[in-house]
Amino acid sequence: MTTTRHALRDAAPIVVGYVTLGLAAGMLLVARGLAWWWAPVWCLIIYSGTMQMLLVPLAAAGEPLATIAASAVFVSGRHVFYGLGFPLDRIRARAPARLYAIHAITDEVYALLASKDRTRMSGRYLLSVEVICQASWTTGTTAGTLAGTWLAALVGERIELLGFVLTSLFVVLAIENWRAHPDLSVLALGLVAGAAGLAVGGSTALLSALGVLALGLCALYLWRRRSSGPTPAGPGEPTPERPVPGAPEGPSSGGRGR
Repeated sequence: MTTTRHALRDAAPIVVGYVTLGLAAGMLLVARGLAWWWAPVWCLIIYSGTMQMLLVPLAAAGEPLATIAASAVFVSGRHVFYGLGFPLDRIRARAPARLYAIHAITDEVYALLASKDRTRMSGRYLLSVEVICQASWTTGTTAGTLAGTWLAALVGERIELLGFVLTSLFVVLAIENWRAHPDLSVLALGLVAGAAGLAVGGSTALLSALGVLALGLCALYLWRRRSSGPTPAGPGEPTPERPVPGAPEGPSSGGRGR
């Protein structure tokens, strides 16, 4: 069974990516004239790297709350689909722990947990991964703001280009997931979903791709379940040729039917 020590080891690549991009997000925040303390507040409440990056120019420009809310729906709407495969059943603690587990789902955390054996995953391991990842993101972002305005002025808005760090991290997680669970059908669905997202484009590209992927995975699951047929009965399980022990015999078995 996985433990906190395993969580520290498995979350290490995510920590590196979160600290690096968090530094960039923090420097971008202070470069736009926002106070440094917004960084830890947003990391605790919002906890979405993409949305926090987007929120900086929106807040600095004084955009209305309706615009910010609509942007949050389009940017973070993909998390609805993560709930379909998130191993929340492994957490047997009280409601606060389960609520935090839902709040702390990120792209990278979901990708990491999806590559692991669910039956060996403990609730402590799952929560430890999420706490470690959120702590690293909060630390990196806060450190980026405290690093000073001169660092942000040195690179300017091109600091957003550091987003390639998480892209590289996703590539590594995808390779690890393929090595653990190679499936050509799922790979083909991923390519089709990506193509659909590129075709749609705009702010709904990612949400469209995830929608196509979710529908495709559901269809693939139903097709495979139907193709596999009924599960063969194990030893001692009743079948038409093997009645339940002690049950009254019917006419076909030579007994006295009613």
